[in-house]
Amino acid sequence: MKIWVSNFGPQHSRQLLLALGKPSWLGKFYTALASDKFALGWLPAKLQAALKKRAFPGVPGEKVEHFPLLFLLERLGRGMSPGFSRWIGNCFDWRVARRIRREKPDLVITYENTNLATLRAAKRAGITTILDLAQIHQADIAVHAKAFLSPEQWQAEVDIVNPRKARALEYTDFVITLSSFAADSMLRHGWPAERLFMANLGIDPQRFTLKSRYSDRHGLRLLFVGTMTKRKGLGVLLEALEQLPEQSVFLTLIGPMADAAALIQANRHRVRYLPFLHHEELVRHYQEADVFVFPSLLDSWAQTVLEAMACGTPAIVTENTGAKDAVVQGGGWVIPANDTPALVRLLQDLLLHPEQIEPTGRRAHEIAQQYTWDHYHRQIANILNTITQRNPLNA
Repeated sequence: MKIWVSNFGPQHSRQLLLALGKPSWLGKFYTALASDKFALGWLPAKLQAALKKRAFPGVPGEKVEHFPLLFLLERLGRGMSPGFSRWIGNCFDWRVARRIRREKPDLVITYENTNLATLRAAKRAGITTILDLAQIHQADIAVHAKAFLSPEQWQAEVDIVNPRKARALEYTDFVITLSSFAADSMLRHGWPAERLFMANLGIDPQRFTLKSRYSDRHGLRLLFVGTMTKRKGLGVLLEALEQLPEQSVFLTLIGPMADAAALIQANRHRVRYLPFLHHEELVRHYQEADVFVFPSLLDSWAQTVLEAMACGTPAIVTENTGAKDAVVQGGGWVIPANDTPALVRLLQDLLLHPEQIEPTGRRAHEIAQQYTWDHYHRQIANILNTITQRNPLNA
């Protein structure tokens, strides 16, 4: 069996490729940029670090085909209009579709937004198709997105993006989701249960290790790691912070800036913001924090939640965060999304009863050991073995 994978961006596709490589199933991977196909040593260190996020170590270079010009055009065009970025994604999609028609692999795995032509070409050739869904059903995204998108962005999502996703699903045989949150979303909108699978993303337990001790100091050291965007619930988190005694809670934010710069600037006296850290430094921050807070308005998984838990730091997440699958086992607390009072009440309770933190954190570490990359690879192998034993939909 030869499987092709197509993903304009990286997302979690590197681990999918490694899973496919173990039984030698990977035929070809198409992406916008695979930076390990270039020599990066001559570039500034900051740019090297950014491009390494587009690397696919462990994947044979001859099985990776990329389109760096499309990547560059998409990056340059981000300031022009969303329509231009969508057009670049379509160009990528059309190129992969042409190769599908010519070479006809056994199975194709794609990711949303740049896959309609690829899926259509595959189905017309009688090829089994899989969507590796990094989010939730598009109709539910539209519901949740009203809380963090501008009216213009939300309208484009409803009028342009969602119809294209719906059309792509017409050519999709099977869907792999990351969490029960995403799976429930697909089922609620009519996707057949027998064509739906779940594979949780993992962590490296050798890198994210249990802290050596828990703090006995007064107050709470909170940590958030992720992109600085309203979608991650930063507005809720910072609003909650304003309602707590200033000397009792300190928040560290780590991650690249997006649309939350004004929020962070307005609260700069109460937070520390770090745009980038190497993994070793990041692990230290996970271990030094008392509680990891991730009040996302919409996340199909949230890798950083498991990383914090693996370090023995309990997590606060929302009902709209896929990683709640791990948290609800005893590794932290789950609150409603977009509910500042609920977050304030929970943080006040932790300030009054800090003795909860250590046992919950130790339990979080135990739970996180279930979610390794080896486990993810086994889940993918089992899913694909199951799929190949079934008859895909007719083209």
